[in-house]
Amino acid sequence: MFFSSPRKKEEGNPTYKTTHLQTAASLPCNPKFAKELFFAITPTAFEINLYTFEILGRTMDLKFIGQGLDPDSNLTAGNYIINSLESENYSTFNAFVAFVSLSGLNNIIDQLLEFKNRGSEIKLFIGVNLNATSKEALELLLEHEIESYIVYSPNNIIYHPKIYAFEGDNLKRAIVGSSNLTESGLFQNVEASICVDFESDNESGNEFLSDIYDHFNSIINLNNPSCQRLTDEVLEVLLESKVVLPEAVNRAKNNKVSREFGQTDTKTNKRLNDLFGKLKRKRPPKGYKKVVIKKDLKKAEASFDITIVNESTELSAGSMWIETGLMTGGSRNILDLSKNGKLDGVTKFGSVSYFGLNPDDENSTKDINIIFGGNNYKNNHIFYAEGNSNWRIRLNGVTDDEEKLTSFSIPSLGHNGGFQNKILLFTKLNESDFQLDILEQDEMPKLIENSSDWAKGGRGGNGRAYGIIA
Repeated sequence: MFFSSPRKKEEGNPTYKTTHLQTAASLPCNPKFAKELFFAITPTAFEINLYTFEILGRTMDLKFIGQGLDPDSNLTAGNYIINSLESENYSTFNAFVAFVSLSGLNNIIDQLLEFKNRGSEIKLFIGVNLNATSKEALELLLEHEIESYIVYSPNNIIYHPKIYAFEGDNLKRAIVGSSNLTESGLFQNVEASICVDFESDNESGNEFLSDIYDHFNSIINLNNPSCQRLTDEVLEVLLESKVVLPEAVNRAKNNKVSREFGQTDTKTNKRLNDLFGKLKRKRPPKGYKKVVIKKDLKKAEASFDITIVNESTELSAGSMWIETGLMTGGSRNILDLSKNGKLDGVTKFGSVSYFGLNPDDENSTKDINIIFGGNNYKNNHIFYAEGNSNWRIRLNGVTDDEEKLTSFSIPSLGHNGGFQNKILLFTKLNESDFQLDILEQDEMPKLIENSSDWAKGGRGGNGRAYGIIA
């Protein structure tokens, strides 16, 4: 227990207000082992400087990690985790975390695998409540054989910690706060965490870490029936029961809820945007380069099974991306294009103009070739659908070998079509040929950050998003 007394600002250091705390003499604490504690707070209160405890002759350092308010700051939980995994000081990594997404893992997967390949030990104890941990994230952990455990209670008691603990022969570290293992949680959301660093023989630090492990002891030792080792069979049960969903399905569900319960008219949106300013989103480490993960879809012969292969691709200046939604047409191959769009009440260009058509000439049509998966699918028709009052492109091209693009787009029992709830990235090769890549919707923030301009379709600007890469 501490009491505080004010201390005058040190001369020559106008930046920091310094406070001095010391143990009360009357408390049952040996003053030989309890030294004075100093800490400093910046005027903005966004970042707290280093705390130092001197206990039994050893130090324990605390750092406040505040992220999301300053997009230029690298003080994020994600960067701390990356630096910890890269450090030779640690040989064990244990995480207790509520939500894990594919984008979150993708931003640290290189460091995770390097850490693992050094012979270091990794154990992740992951929650799956609220559909917030995705199928794709768990599949990636299984693919790379990263030891992981699922914590789930069917009676809706939510597992919700965010703790990342690192241990080595000489140093230990624990990061405790609000950041989930998602891209937004690690790098972009307004989050707060405390990083505790101490030497391995620090008594107080070890007691702190032991308290964490003691709390999760039944989970760590698999004595708690709510904790199961992640395996293909466990994932199958979670998917079958819809506790875990594919990311595209979860986004579609959230979009439906937003449309039904959260959508407001343009006038109300303008009042809201006039009242509240927008925070600038920080790019995560893998977002500094114009690199996204594209989905190459491969259809097995004589079946409707679609295999998704992830590949990195660099965004090309001048490419256009378009959010698909559920698509229309029996083969779910008709993509809506916009005559114009809006963003924050400002009228913007329409996506149809990218393909060389005049948005106001509703009698014009055009056939284009789609280069996809190394094949040239010819005669994809762009037209104005008068009954729907919008422009459309029918992705039904056929190769010279009579392979149909609709073989990728058509849904089958239990499977969405290959274009549904995705982002289609078109790169203009010439006036009639366009390269097509398929991206997941979680690439949207990266696409927006790398766009020279973007908008949303629909008369009120509440439709699907699209943009031009800078």
